[in-house]
Amino acid sequence: MSILLSFSSEAFTPQSLWEAWPDERFVSTAAPCLRHEQLQQYLQALASKHPDSIQLAEIGQSFLGRPIQMLTVGSGPKKILLWSQMHGDEPSATPALLDIASYLLEHADDPLARSILQDFTLLMIPMLNPDGAEVYQRRNAQGIDINRDALQLATPEGRLLKRIRDEYEPMLGFNLHDQDRRTAVGDTGHVANVAVLSVSGDAANTVTPGRLRTKRASAAIVEALTPFISGGIARYDEDWSPRAFGDNITAWGTPVVLIESGGVPKGSKFTELTRLNFVAILAVLSGLAQDDLTGYDPQVYEDLPRNKERSWSDVLIKDGYIQQPGGGRAFRADLAFDRLVDDHQVAGCSDDPKVPSQIFLVGDATSLGAGTIIDASGGLLLAPFKVAVHGWSEQHWLNQQNLTRLARLGVGTVYWSVSESHKDAALDYARQSAIQGLPSIEILTGAANFPGIVLNGPPSMPDEPATLGTTLRALGVDGSDDAAALEKLWMLSNGERLESPPLIRNHPASFLLVSPAANGRIDFDGSRLVSVWLDGQQVLVE
Repeated sequence: MSILLSFSSEAFTPQSLWEAWPDERFVSTAAPCLRHEQLQQYLQALASKHPDSIQLAEIGQSFLGRPIQMLTVGSGPKKILLWSQMHGDEPSATPALLDIASYLLEHADDPLARSILQDFTLLMIPMLNPDGAEVYQRRNAQGIDINRDALQLATPEGRLLKRIRDEYEPMLGFNLHDQDRRTAVGDTGHVANVAVLSVSGDAANTVTPGRLRTKRASAAIVEALTPFISGGIARYDEDWSPRAFGDNITAWGTPVVLIESGGVPKGSKFTELTRLNFVAILAVLSGLAQDDLTGYDPQVYEDLPRNKERSWSDVLIKDGYIQQPGGGRAFRADLAFDRLVDDHQVAGCSDDPKVPSQIFLVGDATSLGAGTIIDASGGLLLAPFKVAVHGWSEQHWLNQQNLTRLARLGVGTVYWSVSESHKDAALDYARQSAIQGLPSIEILTGAANFPGIVLNGPPSMPDEPATLGTTLRALGVDGSDDAAALEKLWMLSNGERLESPPLIRNHPASFLLVSPAANGRIDFDGSRLVSVWLDGQQVLVE
C-alpha cells in the first residue's frame, strides 16, 4: 500500500509544479529543436542570471570537439548526478534540467527549495552526446552507442561520464532517455508516456540501501505523474546489462534511476514530455530533502506493469476481411499501421509536410493497443485501384481537383503513358503534383503494360452515399458481374495481374474499406465505400 507524502511547500506539490512549468520554464525551445549551439546560449544566460548560485564548466569535448558543459547548482554535501541525451535523438529531459535549476533558484526563499540547495549539489550534464544531437541520431560521431561503452570507454563522452562519477561519487544518479514512442504499458493497450527503472548493479538484482532509495524515488515519480498521465507509466526492463552505463554506475556505487520518456500524451504537444521530467525530478528532490523518500512505498514501483515493446500502433482497423489482388478469397484479418511522423514534425521545427505510413500488422491484433481504433464491422479492405491515361494531352485535367476526385473514388495510382519526347515534362509535372493523400502519377513510355481501367477524362462523382458499384462505374468499370469486375481492377492490359499483394507488413497503408451488404457479403450495389486511405491519410469518410 502506498503512503502519500504530504508536501510541506505548496510550490513543490506535483500539481503546483505542473501548473507553474509553462510560465516558469527557462528553455522555450522544444526539446527536438534544441541544437547544441542554442543550448550553450541558454546555459550562459542561466549562469549569467544567477552568477553566485550556478557554476557552469566545460568538462570535456565530444569526438568532434564540441564542448560538453556541466551545470552545478546547490552547495550541499550530497551529490546527485543527472545526465541527458547520451543518445542524440533522445532529448526530452535536456530542457527540463535547465528548467529545474531555474525553478529552484527562482524559488530559493521557499523552505523546501532552500533545503534542496543547502543539502544537495546537483551536477547536471544536459547534453552528453552533442555530435549525435546535432544530426539527431542515437550514436556518437564514432558510430558507438555511448550507453554501451561503460567497459571499454572507447568514446570521449563515455570517459567523461565515468570521470565525473568517480570524481564526485554521487549518492544518486538520474539517467534520462527517450524510448520507442509506441511502447505500451504491459497488456493495458495504453501507450507508455514514461517508463521508470531502479537500475540494477549486478546480475543478481541485489537490493542495496542505495537501490532501495531508487525504488522509493521511482515510486515518488509514479505518484507525482499519475494525475497527469493515468495509466501511462510503465516499468523498464530490469535485466542486468553488463555494458550499460546505468548498470555500471550503480555497480560503481552511485545507484541510478532511469527515466524513459515515451509517447506524447494524446492531444498534447511534444513539450509535455519535458514537463513530465520537470515534475518527476523535482518530486524526487523534494522527497529526498524532506525525509530521504521514506514516505514512499517501493511496492508502488514493484507493481508497475512492464514495458511491452511494439504492442501499440497509431491506427487499428479491426474485425474486417482483406482481399488481396489476385490473392484468392478474402480472409479475416485486422490491419494496424503507423504514421511515421518524426520528433521534429511533432515539435513543430520541421517544414516537411509528408508523414509516410507503414503497415505494422496484418492478422490478429487482439493484444494491440492503438491511438485510433476503427471497427470495420465485417467490411472488406481492398488495395487502391490503379488506372491508366494515355497521351500528353491528358495533362489538362490531371490537376489537384481531379486527383482529389480520383482519390475519393479509391484510386491510388495513375499510370500516365507519354511519348519519349514528353517524358521529362511529364516527370516534372508528376513531381509537382505529388501530394500525400492524392494518387501518385507514374510515368511510362514505350510498349509498357497498363492497368485495365483506362480513363479518357475526369471522372464524375457518384451520388452519396456511394455504393461500390456506383464508385466503380464512375471509373468505367462494368459492375454486372461483381467477381469479374473486381478481377479487372487488378489486371494489366495484357491480362496479367498487377504486383504482389500490397496489404502486407512494412508497405504503405493504402487501402479502401468497403462495408458488407445486408446479406453479409460484398456486392456492388449493396456495399458502400466507407473510407479511402492513401499512405495513411484518410481522404474519404462516409
